[in-house]
Amino acid sequence: MALLPSGKVLGFAASQHDEHHPKDDYYSVLWDPAQPHKITKQKAPAADMFCAGHCLLPDGNVLVAGGTANYDREKGNPHRPYHFTGIDNCFIFDWRTETWSPVASMYYERWYPTLLPLADGRVLAASGHGGPDLPSHEVLETEIYDPDADRWEPARQTVPPLEDTGHFWFIVNLQPMVYYSRLHNLDDGTVFSSTALQVRKKRRTRILDPVSNRLTTAGPAPCGMLVPFMSHVYSRSNFTSVLLPLRPPDYAQSVLIAGGRTARRFDLDAPKRKWRRAGQRRPYKMRAYTTGLLLPDGSTILIGGGKSEKVPRWYWPWREVGGYDRDANPVPERYLPDSDTWVPGNPPADYPPIPRMYHMSAVVLPSGQVLVCGSNHDSQRNSGGSRSDHGHHGQDARELRLELYSPPYMFDSAGNELDRIKIELSSDTIGYGKELGLVSAQAGRIHRVTMLRCASVTHGYSSDQRLIELAITGRTAGQVTVRTSPSRQIGVPGYYLVFALDAAGVPSVGQYLHVN
Repeated sequence: MALLPSGKVLGFAASQHDEHHPKDDYYSVLWDPAQPHKITKQKAPAADMFCAGHCLLPDGNVLVAGGTANYDREKGNPHRPYHFTGIDNCFIFDWRTETWSPVASMYYERWYPTLLPLADGRVLAASGHGGPDLPSHEVLETEIYDPDADRWEPARQTVPPLEDTGHFWFIVNLQPMVYYSRLHNLDDGTVFSSTALQVRKKRRTRILDPVSNRLTTAGPAPCGMLVPFMSHVYSRSNFTSVLLPLRPPDYAQSVLIAGGRTARRFDLDAPKRKWRRAGQRRPYKMRAYTTGLLLPDGSTILIGGGKSEKVPRWYWPWREVGGYDRDANPVPERYLPDSDTWVPGNPPADYPPIPRMYHMSAVVLPSGQVLVCGSNHDSQRNSGGSRSDHGHHGQDARELRLELYSPPYMFDSAGNELDRIKIELSSDTIGYGKELGLVSAQAGRIHRVTMLRCASVTHGYSSDQRLIELAITGRTAGQVTVRTSPSRQIGVPGYYLVFALDAAGVPSVGQYLHVN
């Protein structure tokens, strides 16, 4: 999904985890919060954008790169039965015209790639499984897209070169995934990877300089990354990673990862950089497939996911187990970075919880609510419209219901909706280190101001989202003046939602601001 500057949400899935889905019936959808029970379909490209990488460009358009060439068990797939293969096709969704257009193709075919919008407006593509002819397990070269020129720069090896995460044998040949590598922009223009990357047979937490393509070691791998068995959540890509809020004057940088019982945090400005426990341990063994989202008040919410992930059973007879709906965790929880604590929420009270496991997605809306959608029931796939494990029963593996979650900052203890500050922005576009006015009849109630970058989300992770607190520089009876982020490296160019918060942390409705 992707939140567009129009206020609508774009969703796309192409073959929708159904290898027999007809290619002439690929479509995307638009959902408008103003018409919550209506879905609008658009014709999508015939290339299978299932499990592609994507991000929002500085102009608010959505760039999609890669996707699926072969399903893992499809005849003719040279990597069967273990791996899907990728494509090199790229497309842009124009949020103004609500149409898709092809753009320049990547040098490498990629399935499960990461697209990261850079501070200079370009986009970094990394990781993913390659096309049918790629001999290595992963695509080890990076490449960069220039949207102004519609051109991909030639793919480059990192220095030193990245290595495959490797293969190992235990009854069967298992190959842990590090696809959709979790990448975050740092204030010096480098890129932090919370996915441990392997160099010289060692997996470590690393930082990439996209200019020189040089890798440096930031610290040890997070606990669990060195465990070879695929049953451990950090062995695969089923964990979420969030760059925590950036606050003036120093904009200290910390990254949170979660998916196991123990969440971990990497403080980049600490004297000794390493992963440490984030908050208390929670009463479950893992939260695989969860999505971590920054909320307007600076907390991070985990929503969806469950206590098992779909993995090969290690003993005979071999089959895939886990990722079941019965293991879903219906309780959202928030991480409060200042107090380093987790606060549990509540499951739905007026209807049975909807399991949100593999292929769930969620995004924060201007209202401050969270739109939640997707999931494959029991983490199964479809085959011609029916679940592959229940093909004779006509059951659909896809969860098609949408939910809106309202965080606790929207209601009081009795369930009454709180009065929220109303604001208008003095400008809808602005540069860096500039002053912005928040016009409001309730200006005196404004205690903090944050801006949250519009995000696209897949597989529990968003490369787009970042939350920046804005310094308040002046006040009058009807206006609060703030200063925007001081640089492109801190405030990656694009569309943001600006929120005014009162002393209790209740946010206004977000207002769109184009920062460039």
